[in-house]
Amino acid sequence: MARSFAKVAGLSAVLLALAGITAQSAQKVEPFGALATPEGITMQPLGLAAGYSLSKPTATKLPREQMVYANGEGLTLYTYAGDQPGKPTCVDTCAEKWRPALAHDGAKPVAGWSLIKRADGQLQWALNEKPLYTFVEDVDPGAVAGNSPKRFGRGELVGPRGAKSKSIPVDKPLAEGWTAAMMYPVGEALTPPGISIRDVEDALALALIDNRAERTLYVFDGDVKKAEKGCAALECRKLWTPYTAPRLAAPVGDFAIALRSDGITQWTYKGRPLFTFAQDLAFNDANGMNVDPRFQVAAHKRYFLPSNVAISMTKKLGKVLATADGRTLYRRNSYIYQSGGGHGMRRGDTLRPAVGRDLGTNPRCINACEKWKPYLAPADAQPSGDWTLYTREDGSKQWASRGHALWTFDGDLAPGDINGNDAYELRVAQGDETIVDIGTPYDGSWALFWIAAYP
Repeated sequence: MARSFAKVAGLSAVLLALAGITAQSAQKVEPFGALATPEGITMQPLGLAAGYSLSKPTATKLPREQMVYANGEGLTLYTYAGDQPGKPTCVDTCAEKWRPALAHDGAKPVAGWSLIKRADGQLQWALNEKPLYTFVEDVDPGAVAGNSPKRFGRGELVGPRGAKSKSIPVDKPLAEGWTAAMMYPVGEALTPPGISIRDVEDALALALIDNRAERTLYVFDGDVKKAEKGCAALECRKLWTPYTAPRLAAPVGDFAIALRSDGITQWTYKGRPLFTFAQDLAFNDANGMNVDPRFQVAAHKRYFLPSNVAISMTKKLGKVLATADGRTLYRRNSYIYQSGGGHGMRRGDTLRPAVGRDLGTNPRCINACEKWKPYLAPADAQPSGDWTLYTREDGSKQWASRGHALWTFDGDLAPGDINGNDAYELRVAQGDETIVDIGTPYDGSWALFWIAAYP
C-alpha cells in the first residue's frame, strides 16, 4: 500500500526544485477563487446523479450534469422574480409554500452570499442580492418543484434491480416567477471559445477547462512577464505550458490576452496567465495542485473542505479523502452485479448519494464493524457544499461527503494506508426473499462494501 504523504512530499520537492523554488519559498498561499457555499448552504446533484436509478448506463457513471444550491438539509433553494434586490416580498400566505431560507446563528457570508434581515428579525440567505427560499413540496434532496429524484427508479416505479416498470410521470412545472438557484452549469459566466467551466472533482472546484484536450487550467501568481521569468528553467517549462489564445481572439469578461516575449499570445484570467500541467492526463485530473505554490487551479468557485479533512495522494487510487493526520477515510456503498458497475473506471465505483443517505450511520455489517470508526465532526460544525452531518445515537456528529457517512479503519497503520479498500460482504437473495431497499431496491446478487472516499 502506498505511503502517500511521504511519496507526495518527495515528488513535490523534486518538482519544486526543477522549477527553481526552494523549500523556504514553497509556502502555503491563499487559494484562488471564492468559496461556492457558506456554512449552512449545500450543493445537490439533480436527475440521475441523485443515485436512485440502477439502469445499466447509470450504474457505471453518474456525472453531476446539474447541481443546485440547497439548504443544510439538502432542499433546493429558489429565487422569486417579484423580489427587489435585498428585499424579500414573499411573506404571509406566500411564505406558507415558499419558506425563507434562514441562516443559522453565527452564519457568515462569503463572496456573492449575503444575509437579509426580515421584518420578523430573522436572517434570510440571499445570493447575488436575491433572497432565497425553499419549497414546501420538496421533501428529498435533489427535488425541484416537488418532483423527487426518486421518480427515476424507486417504489412503485421500480421493478427488480431498478428496471422501471412504469413510465416516469411528467414533471410538475415551477410556479410562475420562481427559479431554482442553479450552481452548475454556470450560466452567468462569460468564457472565450475553447474554455469552459466544469465540475472538476479532484480540484474541489468549478474550474476552467481547456475544451480542446479536456484538461484543467491553472493560474500563475503574477503577470505574464513574472511567469516567464519564474518558469525559465527547461524542466519547469516542460511541466507548465502557456495556454495559448488565437491571434484574432478578443477579451471577454474576466479573460484577456497577453503577448509573451517569445511571441506566444496567452490567455489570462482575472489578470493571471493560464497554463496547463503536463502530468494531467485525463479530465478531472488536477495533479498540478500543491506542486508549485505559484500555480493554482483556475477556480471559478472553490468547494468547501472541513478543516479536519485533507486530500491524500495514493499511488493506487489517486486522490482520496483523509484525516488531518493522513488516515484514509472510507464510505460504505452497495454494488449490484446484474446492472454492471463502475469498478473498472478511473474513479473507482459509482457514487450514489441515495445509498449513502439510506445507510446513514448504520453500515449494516454482516461481520463485526468494530474496526470501522465513525469520523466525527466538531460539535459546532455546519454543513456546506458536498459536506453534511449525521447525528449519531449518542448525540455526536459524523461527517458525510455526498450523502455517505465517513469512517476510518483500524487496519490502516500508517498515513496513506488503504487496507480497508474494497472490503466486500456478498448478499444473495433466495427465492421470494423480500427485495432490500438501499437507495434503490436490490435482489439477486449484490454486496455492501467499504471503499476509500475520493473528493
